[in-house]
Amino acid sequence: MQGASVTAVSDATSAKVHFSRGIPPLEAIPSAEIAELTGSLLSAEASRLFQYAPIGLHAGDAELREQLGAFHAVDPDRIFVTNGSLQALDLLAGHLLKDAPRKKVLAEAPTYDRAVQIFERHGAQVSGIPLRHDGLDLDVLRERLRTEVPAFVYVIPDFQNPAGVTTSEEKRRELVALSAKFGFTILEDIPYRELRFAGTAPTLIGDLADGVEGARVLTIGSLSKVVSPGLRVGYVIAPLGTPKDLAALAESTYLSPAPLLQAVAARAFASGLVRRNIDEVRTLLRPRHDTAVEAVRKALGDAALCVPEGGYYISVHLPVRTTEEKFLAAAGAANIALTRGSAFYPADAAPPSGTVFLRLPFQALSAEEFTEGVTRLAEVAQRAE
Repeated sequence: MQGASVTAVSDATSAKVHFSRGIPPLEAIPSAEIAELTGSLLSAEASRLFQYAPIGLHAGDAELREQLGAFHAVDPDRIFVTNGSLQALDLLAGHLLKDAPRKKVLAEAPTYDRAVQIFERHGAQVSGIPLRHDGLDLDVLRERLRTEVPAFVYVIPDFQNPAGVTTSEEKRRELVALSAKFGFTILEDIPYRELRFAGTAPTLIGDLADGVEGARVLTIGSLSKVVSPGLRVGYVIAPLGTPKDLAALAESTYLSPAPLLQAVAARAFASGLVRRNIDEVRTLLRPRHDTAVEAVRKALGDAALCVPEGGYYISVHLPVRTTEEKFLAAAGAANIALTRGSAFYPADAAPPSGTVFLRLPFQALSAEEFTEGVTRLAEVAQRAE
């Protein structure tokens, strides 16, 4: 409640628990293998790889696009490669919003905060649609569509950042049907899709849209969570023709992506390293996921939005009797580093009244660290006044 104080859990000897960043643990990055591939490439092709990439609607390293096409079972001509997925989001926002008659963008609430910042920088008015345990609240979406059709709807359908939610197959199909009916584009962002530890993966929204007249889906991928964030490789899977439009935007901004990094990524696919590393990361993170789910249930009850079954995050709407600001201050005093949960909500959305939203990354923490962290969070919540 406003004006109340929070009694912090204080223990100066406690090690800090970091729930603040969703970066790969070092043991999930095959650094030695990447270095070896890089060395062999430089021995054979240094002159090409240290030169500019071709210009003239260059969509990315040809071999990498072939490999990505094979990985996703799509025509390589539908793929455009970028310097990380944020650059893909930036280019797509520019492409979709520049001449759009409508500047409204709909996104999950909560959603990836950097994506909202990018869309707003391009003039979008970002509005939140509540996120449930199985994806967007489609009843709310349908009601919004009756009054205003957005330029696009942005979703992270697999192990969502920040919530950990996976959109159900049924909701994916309905979203495609709504795209066809109302004429909006779907931006599907899939950086965590390959990190599934249990259950069966729903179909990509882009695949569901194939053959559906009027439906339009652009899929954004990344190698940051499956191989290395240092390679800075993102990509877009789009209808034929769109990669050339994105290439024209890219050339006027940065000429081309880094040839060396894309060549290394292509070799990582061709050598089998990408698929091997995905399997190894799943094996590494599965027990951390299971521990996180058990620890949250034990310490925080039924506050979790879902059981993720993959990705990096488990999230909760934690009931509190104070403000978010004071709760975060108390958590900091208890040596817990958190990201402000309300920052994941578009400006017109917020966590349910009487709760704080907490994103709890588990991928880089030991079982003991994660359990200790949520135990301290429970104590902070209980002592809040």
